[in-house]
Amino acid sequence: MTTEADVRAVAALIAVRPAWTGMRTAADALQIQSHTLLHCGPPADPPHALVQPVLNSAAVACVFEGWADDLDEAIELVGSGSIRFLPAQDHRVATPMATVVSPSMRLIEMTDLGDAARRCYAPINGGGHGGSPVPRYGRRAPECVDFLRFLNGAVGDLLENLSDDPLPWLPLVDEALIGGDDTHLRHIAAHKRLMETFDTRQRSNASSATANAFIREWPFVHLNFWMAAVRCILDGAIDIPSSSLVTAFGGNGDQFGLQVSGLPGRWFTVEATPPLGKLRGEFVAADTTGAFGDSAVIEAFGLGALAHRYAPQMHELFAGHRHQDLLSLPSMLLATQHPELPKSGARVGLVARNVTATGATPVVELGIVDRKGEAGGLGAGLYRPPLRLFATACAALDAE
Repeated sequence: MTTEADVRAVAALIAVRPAWTGMRTAADALQIQSHTLLHCGPPADPPHALVQPVLNSAAVACVFEGWADDLDEAIELVGSGSIRFLPAQDHRVATPMATVVSPSMRLIEMTDLGDAARRCYAPINGGGHGGSPVPRYGRRAPECVDFLRFLNGAVGDLLENLSDDPLPWLPLVDEALIGGDDTHLRHIAAHKRLMETFDTRQRSNASSATANAFIREWPFVHLNFWMAAVRCILDGAIDIPSSSLVTAFGGNGDQFGLQVSGLPGRWFTVEATPPLGKLRGEFVAADTTGAFGDSAVIEAFGLGALAHRYAPQMHELFAGHRHQDLLSLPSMLLATQHPELPKSGARVGLVARNVTATGATPVVELGIVDRKGEAGGLGAGLYRPPLRLFATACAALDAE
């Protein structure tokens, strides 16, 4: 049920050509002020009423920024309401899970080669797994502060040294899909291609051996580059009157929400239930947060769980939790094949009116973390937002 307005929005979406153009601090790129943090998903009410893993990451960021001397002081500061919390996607940023963005953090910059004024961002991915001190898992410990300094220091310096020339991202993703990635939870082929590209740009003695080893060890490093690229692509389709193309998508652990092109800046939300998947140890679903993270923008673009036909190994990962209609969803919900993904022929453009017309909602891959903010990452799962989320957005469009 794609309308003329949706066709125009999709045309705007596929016109964007994202390219990696460098690294910038959040203060420089976004002009965010002191004591301001960006978080995933829709806004909270009150703004600091966020799930514990996000508050933990906020405390770590406060120490990193020097706003607090230690983590005890930082968590009190975060709980006092003295920190300004804002949704990252409302500020041209996509941030994964519990990761917050603070002014001094280094961001991956993606620029539209067709419109240099369109620039979007994501923080550097921390790699890691399970109990690792990486930002997205939302632990609060001194090693988390140390790791944040490493990411924004040595790793940021290395990436800066590799970003002399714009690097178009859609060709890399096209190759990754035919190489078996879904570009959300699986990045093996993308990482290989990215490291090959970096090897052609590597300057001797330009970076620390530790940082270089880090980016080569963790294929997940690619995820945040791609999140920034997708945020840039979706931004190109914002503010097409009457269009139901989804232009923001993600959860904050308590609420999951979306925005549509025709109603820019307006979040529609539902209670976020936990993603379902195999958990490590003795953990159960009741131990996890609701769906959260801005990486859901990848499914809004049309890949991730919606690209499982390219990634058969993901079928095994989610055995027992996969939705029977998953492989049929792209043709039902996504608007068109992307002309810049010719090798894979991947479809893109999640249209809310297609969701309401078919009654089939998209499936989203998301990481799962301990809701108490103690054990870190617990696994990965699938989340399916309810139909009413899309129906409410479409009803609001019809009321305009």
